[in-house]
Amino acid sequence: MNKDLILYLHSASVFQLLHAGVELKLFESLNKNGTLPFFKISNSLKLKEQPTRCLLFGLKALGLINESNNEYRNSNSISELFNNNEFGLFKKMVLIQAHIMYLGQTDFVESLKQNTNAGLSRYSGTGKTIYEKLEHNPKLKKIFYDYMEAYSDYAIPFLFKSVDFSKDNFVLDVGGGEGNNTIAIAKQNPHLTVTLLELPVAKSIAYKKIKQNNLTKQIKFFTGDMFKDDFPKNQDSILFIHQLVIWSPEQNKSMLKKAFDSLNENGRVIIFSSVAEDTEDKPLMAALDTVYFRAIAAGNGMIYPWKDYEKLLHDVGFKKVEKIKCNTWTPHGIIIGYK
Repeated sequence: MNKDLILYLHSASVFQLLHAGVELKLFESLNKNGTLPFFKISNSLKLKEQPTRCLLFGLKALGLINESNNEYRNSNSISELFNNNEFGLFKKMVLIQAHIMYLGQTDFVESLKQNTNAGLSRYSGTGKTIYEKLEHNPKLKKIFYDYMEAYSDYAIPFLFKSVDFSKDNFVLDVGGGEGNNTIAIAKQNPHLTVTLLELPVAKSIAYKKIKQNNLTKQIKFFTGDMFKDDFPKNQDSILFIHQLVIWSPEQNKSMLKKAFDSLNENGRVIIFSSVAEDTEDKPLMAALDTVYFRAIAAGNGMIYPWKDYEKLLHDVGFKKVEKIKCNTWTPHGIIIGYK
């Protein structure tokens, strides 16, 4: 059997080995010490000899660690994460997969058949989306939002490299959650008045973060439902950051029309998110993330290709569309519609 097929067939086992290396802090220990012998690894991980053998066997076979003369070290790919200060984000990505994604993705087939997020039933609490369900589970909520904060912190500089806000006065962040991106935009552009549009449940946490960053005069919180309520008027730019991938094309079209109506005469809408190629065969990360959006998140979304956003923007009235690919290992892209 082809090696790639073996990895696909045993992908759950592959991930569990990676998860164990992260959760038990093996990679961090090897990074700190350079190399470690077997007995020191066993002692530091507080594992018996046989479990340690099983873990190291799997990680060596996957090429995630290397061994020479009973001395173990991280592979080049793991070492590169530490050297680039990316291991913290990588660790949070592993934890959200282990504690949240794997459970609901079990029902991906049913989600496709039912055209809904069938995997959501595996989580406790009430609600039609994972975001509502997380309100009933503090541990999972923390894992989820720790990851989202780290992912946004990594990604937002790529937005600032490509988009100039110097001529704007009023910017709206739609569905900005607890305000991490809103705060980053305000800090980067102290001349802006930034409005965060979100449901009432997010207000207390967002306001606390805004206050901690001394931005209460610069950032406003607009309590509203982005599907039911009109957006605040007189905006120069309206942002959808990691937002439209959650929802259906029909829902996105409705929100983009509201954005069009709320913009000033020469305003623009900025979509910053993971984006798929128009051929819909890459990037691989975008294709794999789509499983989460279909089986768990809200059951309506996916990582959409560039052409989908371009069509939606033209359909609601935007005259010009600009597409910018971000130079990063994540599938981030920027689509700007100009009124």
